[in-house]
This record gives sequence, structure tokens and C-alpha cells, in this order.
Amino acid sequence: MQKQEEITSRLKQIFDLFLRENFLMTDNVYFEKLISHLQAKENASLLQAPFVIEWVDKCLTLITSDFHKVHPKVISFMLNIIGFMASNEWMILRLRELDIMHRMMSFMQANEQQFSPSIKLSCIRVMKVISNYSIGLAFQRMNRTWSVLIQYSSNEHTLYVVREARQLLFEMLYKFCDKMQDEAVTLEILSEIMKPIQDNVYITDNINVNASGEEERIHVNVDDNELLHKVTSAVDLLSYILQQTLVSEERTKIVSLLRDHNNIELNIWKLVEMTHNTYFTEKMLSALCSYHFALLLHEKILNPDCTEPPEQFTEFGLSFFNLIKFCIQRSDGINFVKMAVLHHILWKKLGSRAPKEIIIQDERVVFENQLICFHLLPLLFSMKFAKKMADESKSELFDTYIMKLLVMSCEQTLRLCYSVRDAFITPEGNTNGSLFTAELARKCVHSILSLEHIMDREQAITVCQALLYALREVVALSDASKSMHPEDCHGASTSNNYYDIYPRGADAIVNDPRVLHSVIVGLRTLIERFKITWKESVETIGLVNCLAYVLENCNMDATCTVQALKLVQLSVEHFLSPNMALLVDNLQGSALVCLGPIIVKRMHDTTWEVRDSALELAASIASISRIKFPAFQRFLIDVKIPPIVYEMAKHDSDPYVRASAYKCLSEMVSINSIWEDGLSQLDLVDHLLFVLYREHEDIVRAEAILTLGKIYDHRKIPSKYKNTLFSTLNFCVIGDHHWEVKVNALCFWRMEFHRQLKNQGMIDGVFPSVTFSKEHKKIVTLTDREIKLRIAKVLAEIQQYGYYGMMLKCLREEYAPEVLRILVAGIKMMNEKLNKYDFEIILSHIESLTPSAENTKTCPVFNKPGQQVSVDLDEDGTSINERQSNDVIESILNAQDMQLLEKTFESQMQINHADTQKRHIDEFYYKQFAVSVREWKEEVGKIDLDRLVVQQEEWFDCKDNLVCLLDDILNAIQRDANNEISDCY
Repeated sequence: MQKQEEITSRLKQIFDLFLRENFLMTDNVYFEKLISHLQAKENASLLQAPFVIEWVDKCLTLITSDFHKVHPKVISFMLNIIGFMASNEWMILRLRELDIMHRMMSFMQANEQQFSPSIKLSCIRVMKVISNYSIGLAFQRMNRTWSVLIQYSSNEHTLYVVREARQLLFEMLYKFCDKMQDEAVTLEILSEIMKPIQDNVYITDNINVNASGEEERIHVNVDDNELLHKVTSAVDLLSYILQQTLVSEERTKIVSLLRDHNNIELNIWKLVEMTHNTYFTEKMLSALCSYHFALLLHEKILNPDCTEPPEQFTEFGLSFFNLIKFCIQRSDGINFVKMAVLHHILWKKLGSRAPKEIIIQDERVVFENQLICFHLLPLLFSMKFAKKMADESKSELFDTYIMKLLVMSCEQTLRLCYSVRDAFITPEGNTNGSLFTAELARKCVHSILSLEHIMDREQAITVCQALLYALREVVALSDASKSMHPEDCHGASTSNNYYDIYPRGADAIVNDPRVLHSVIVGLRTLIERFKITWKESVETIGLVNCLAYVLENCNMDATCTVQALKLVQLSVEHFLSPNMALLVDNLQGSALVCLGPIIVKRMHDTTWEVRDSALELAASIASISRIKFPAFQRFLIDVKIPPIVYEMAKHDSDPYVRASAYKCLSEMVSINSIWEDGLSQLDLVDHLLFVLYREHEDIVRAEAILTLGKIYDHRKIPSKYKNTLFSTLNFCVIGDHHWEVKVNALCFWRMEFHRQLKNQGMIDGVFPSVTFSKEHKKIVTLTDREIKLRIAKVLAEIQQYGYYGMMLKCLREEYAPEVLRILVAGIKMMNEKLNKYDFEIILSHIESLTPSAENTKTCPVFNKPGQQVSVDLDEDGTSINERQSNDVIESILNAQDMQLLEKTFESQMQINHADTQKRHIDEFYYKQFAVSVREWKEEVGKIDLDRLVVQQEEWFDCKDNLVCLLDDILNAIQRDANNEISDCY
């Protein structure tokens, strides 16, 4: 109760300050935070307090007289408060008593042009809330609030305002039309929406009057930008309303009212004739397309009185073909593609309500297949090499693919395809450069990719095949100036008269790097999303061959190279040629033989993205070579990729490339042949420890510790690095500032636990009844006492390297939730295992195995800031720096010339810091975390682990307390007021 009173008093004070003259707050985030808190259910009672509605009434009174008296953010805030209060039906009565809603609407309608977007958006949200009640709809009908929404739906406003206004306008229209059956109001709203179109289409003069009545002449201003801009907003709003009707599961009368009372189709066609501008034409054609779909759904599919067969779509099909034909006649390739995309999207919105196959003029077809044909036309017309091979009877695949396209197309589709051909290609066999462009081909591919989430698998395979043939054209074009043996590994062979093949000039499209990039991205996207293999598309067998040839081009754009490497990686991972499925022991006769030198060359590319992609490809090959395709192991060794990757990890200038190199090394470490033939001779462990201590880039350290973990798991790390290894791990958990490095280091420690327990005989988390003892070289029975002793050995071994002290320090000082989560999970897992046994007995075993404190020199558990363990001592206790100083003095006394003195200073006084920089952390760094298992257990028992994680997550999520937020707002207002006063001087 006391907290509620504190909130109420502070909130009342803030509300009063909001209405203060010359109110100013520079931090607008506080408004958003306060709105979020007041909107929450637990604070709903605050808005029912009398002072809130009194404040709203006072604020409305001020802005009605002069809205400049109140800050725009406060007006927006006030409107949001009205919306929150209106969500409570009981509060609507109170708002009605004070005439709040009527005053608000009068204010908005009187000053709509002067408001900021936030005020408009808040007003829309208020109207949206009250439209949920019948009394609210009556209020909106009485005040004609839709006029404000229509105004806000124009393109002159911000995106958020337009989106919210259109959404609310459709909801209002639907409720008046179909829920309340109020046709008069519906027609009034539709007439106001259509008014800009009606006013600007029917401009007439009265001339001679004959027996039949008045003759009218229509005046048309072609490409009047001002006029087109005026009607575009209305056309966009119409398209939105019509498309929203497609989502509705119930039939609506909105479409029939537009048809019968506004003659929408004819009016929009007249608008189309008023412009040759591509942008405005697209708007008009989109509205027509939306109208055709809405008419199909609500007047045929959902109409119980319709007598036509459900699959009879002749009228709809002819409307669609007319739109496509119009684009062809206008030589408008861009809108040709966009109309195919829009029809595809809207057809998918029909869902299961539309039949899979439809009938258009007595032909049964799949509508989506017709759309796919139109999508692919620019690519299909550029295929010269595939057509030449088919003419020479050297390729049955392309013939089969063309027959597939012919079978899936209806007569009207084929007629339009020939019309497109006539528009693209002249009778002499040359391409029309103004229409058949590389940009059009690129847009076709991108339009297909925009449909990937709604496209069926069958259509995706058809598109993928076309893209594969387009890629083959790139190879043929590149090979046109060279003669290559037909049995070459790339499989590209063509004659030197490639440029003369019909249609002449299409090679300019294939040769465009943007088209190549789009084709490669398209192939990668479709193969990855639809899991296409050579079983569905035999053409994919030659994909790696084509890409190998493409990648040999040194002049290829870097972005294309990156995408080509990624596509090769995808091809290797998802599908290879069928002979690879037999697990052959070599790659002879495959394009993969040529791929090795290409990867090596791309690893030395000047662009870091290319080097990074080459490393990712090498990592993928190494991953599948371990079990799936062992032949790749010899492939990697023969081209000497492992040492190259190691050198890139050490010396590459880009951190992302170095990180990818370590990731690649992680995949190679577990492969015996690669380790024995190359990696085992490298100073890999030494360098990784150096990286974890000295590297500045977080992503590199995070990958380096994973690589070190792979080596520790699969190989044997030299014993001389053991102390340094665990000191480095503790340093990564405590001293590193990046949470991912800390998490990876903790996972390394967890792996060490599992390894130690496995060495003591644990299998799948439990100790068996008998096991083989490496220590005694015989099979031993694991009694309860023996198991406890073995667990004690593991805990004592871990204790030796400061694991428990490190964990305690991390629990007390760590703030990253990701680190705390994995740390707490590890502690719970350990406690769960230890609780199965008598922990006191295990502790006694540990203490018997651990040297006494008198015989060991350990440092305190937690040092003071800056305190370090003294490790730079000789056996006699003399510091190294002191000994070096003595040597310097002796060398100075014995020096005879300045050069010798200079060399002495450089070598003995360590002037060259780079040469004397410590390579690794001190190997005894872990000693400062020395804590016994018993102490660790007692300290952990005092900490609420779950609460600790929750607190850190709340802190990171910035979940403010409302009282604290109100205090911050009061302080901010006071601070801004003081700053305003100080700025006057």
C-alpha cells in the first residue's frame, strides 16, 4: 500500500510538470518507458485514479485553446493514456461524461496538418481501441472519423502512421459492412476513398445535345505527375483493402459494392491510360490484380450462389493474361516481372480455398506453373550454348527440360511467351538492348528469391534447373575464346562462333557480373531451402564442374567469388556426383581434383571475404572427409592446405579470417592422416596458448580455445604445457572480457572433468561393477569405497589447478548471464553426481591425497586489485631484473666503444620490448585460486545460484522498477530545467 501511494504521488507530480509552461525534456526514452509501465496489467489501477482523468481533461482544455502551450510529446502521451483508459469499458462512461472523445476528435480534425507523427499515431490507436465497442463505432459514425484515417493513409505521412491508419480503416469498413450491415456508411467510406480517382478521371465538358441526350468528351492529361501523385495514395489504399479481404475467411460485400457503385475496374484502366510512367503504372496494375483476386474469392469461391464449377477460372485467367499482355505491349519488362510476383503472392493467400488445378478456356493447368514460366523468360532467352548442344543431339537433358516447360504451360501462356520473344529479339536475330537487359534478368532472379518462402518444391526445382543452365552459359561464354578438350574436368566445350549463335547479343546478359551473382545466390538459396539433390535435378551433377571453371577466372568480382565458394561448399555438403556415393578412395576423373589449386589460390586472395569463404569451404571438406568421404583427406594433404591454413591463422591481417582458420584447424585436428602428415610438426599448442594470452580480437580467442579443446580431446598435449594450459584457462575465465571466450573456457574445464572421470572408469555417467585398471594392469571390481576413492582422485586433480577458487571468484564477480548460466549448470551437475555418494568420505579421501598446507606455498584465494603472484624469482630468490642490472653494469665497465655500449643496453635493458614480451601467461598463475573442495562446497552452499542468474538477467534486460523510473523522470525534468536556465547566460 505504501509503495502504491509513493507511485501515485510521484506520478501526479510528473503529470503536473508535463503541463508546466515551457516544459522541456531532452530524453524522450522516458516517455516510452513510462507508457510501457502504465500499459502493464499490474498498473491498470493507476489509470483509474481520479487525478489521471482530471489531468487528461485539463490537458485537452489547454491544447484546444492553443496546442502550442503543451509539448508535442506530452500531447502524444496524453492520447496514449486515453487509449489505455478506453480499453476499460467502465472508464468509457467516465470519458463520455467529460466529453473527452468528442473534444479529442474535434481537436484532431481541426489541426491535423500541424501534428507530429507520434501524435497522429497515438490518435489512431485511441480510435482503434474504441472501435472494439458498439458505442465506439456509433461515435465514429457520428463524427465521421474515417476522414481522418483516409487522410493519414496517404503517402505523405510516415510509414507507421500509414500502416496503422490503413489497418484500422479496413477493420472499420469490414465491421460497418459485414457485421453491422450498414451499407449507407460503407458506401460513404468507399466514395470518400474513391473521390480522388473519380474527380480526376471524369473531367467533362458538355457539347452538342442530340436526341439521345448529352454527349461528353473526356479530357486526359498524360503523365501529369501532380495528378498521378494525388491519385496514387487512393490507389494504394484500395489495393491494401482488396488484399486484406483475401485474408478473411468469411465473405464480404466490400468487393461487390466497389464493383456495382464505383465501377472500379474501368476507372483504374482509365488511370493506366493516363501514364507511361513505370512507377505509377505498377500502382494501377497492382490495384487491378488485387481487385481480380478479391472478386474471384468473394464472388466465386466463397459465394454460395455461384453456379460455375469450382475449378472454372476462365474469367480470372483472361484478366490475368490481359495484364501480362498489356505489359508486353507497353514493352514494360519491369512491371511484367512485378505482376508475375504479385499474382504469385496473392494466389498463395487463397491457400486451400483455391483448387490445385484450374480450368482456363477448357485447359486444365496449374496456375503457379504459368507464373514460373513468365519468371524464367529472360533467362531462357539467353541460353545459346544449351540450345546449340541440343541441336547437335549432344544433350538430351536440355530437350527434356524444354519439354517439361511446354507441358506445364497452357496455350495462352505459350502465346504470351512468343510475344515476349518478339519484343526481346528482332526478326534479324539480335536482342533488343533497350528491353532485354541484364537488369531485367537480375530482377527476375531476385523476384523468384522473394517467393522462396511460399514457393512449392516442384516450382523450385524447375527454377533451379533454369539457373543451372544459366550458369552453364557463363562457362560457355568464358570458354568461347579458348579451345578446350571435351574431356576436360570442367566439361565446358564450345566452338569459337558462340557470339554468332541466335540470339546475337544475349551474351551481354550472361556476361554481366550482377546476373552471375544473382544466379549463384539463387542456386544456393533454392538448394539449401528445398534440399534439392541430383535425384530431383540431374543437372546438379555438373554444378561443381561449372563452379570450378568460374572460380578460375582471376578477374571475377569478389562478391561473385564469395558466393561461388559458398555454393561449392553447399554442393559438397548436400550432393556430389553419384560415383562419390560409392566411397571411392581417390578423386581422379572428378572436377574436385581441379578444386584443390583453386582453393589454395583463393586463400591468397587480396579480399578478406574471399579468403574467409575459401577457409569455410576447406573446413567443410575436412568435416565430411572424416567419415563420409575419406578420399578428401588425401586431397587436402596433396595440395598442402593444412600448413597454409595454419599460416593464415597466425599471420592474416583480418580477425575474421584468422577465426575461420582456427575453425578449419578444429575440423582437421581429429583426422589422423592430416594430423600425422602435417599438423603434428607445427607448434600449434604453443601458438594457441600465445593467442589466448595476447590476442586482442575476441572472435579469434573464442575460436582458438575451441581448437585447443579439440587438440586436447583428440591428441596428446606435451606435459611441459600442462601448467600453462590450466593457467591460461583460468585466465580466460577470470581475466578475459568477452563472454564467449569465458563460456568456451568453462566448457574446456567440463571436458577435463569428463576426461578424468572416464580415465577412472566411468562410462555414460555411471561406474560399472568391474573395469580395467591402467594403474594395476588388471581387471578390478569397483566397490563403493573404490568408487569414492576414484572420485576423490578426480576432485583432487582438479583442485590442484585452482578450478574451485576460479569458480568462486567468477560467481562473485561475473556479470554476463551466459557465463553464469553455464557455471551454475556445471555446479548443479557436479553436486548431483556427488550427492549420490557420501560426500564427507570423499572429502576425507581428497584431504589424504592432497599435500598439507605447510608443505605447499599458495597464494590467497582472491588477491587485491593489481596483486600478482611472484613468479620471476631464481632459485636463490634474486629477481631477474636485479641480475640483469648487474650484468648491464659489468658490460658498461668493460665497454670500449659506443656501439658495444648501445648493443649492451638494447640486449640487457630490454629496450626492444617486442622481443622480450612474455609469450605465455605465467605457468603458476593458477596457484592464486587454490581452494580446497571442502571450502568450495561451503561457499557455494551460501549462494542462491538460481536467484543469482535471475538477477543478472533482469539487470541485462533493464527491467526498471516503476518507482525508480518515476524518480529518474523527476530528476531528468529538474536537470533539463536547470540546463535551460544556464543556457540563458
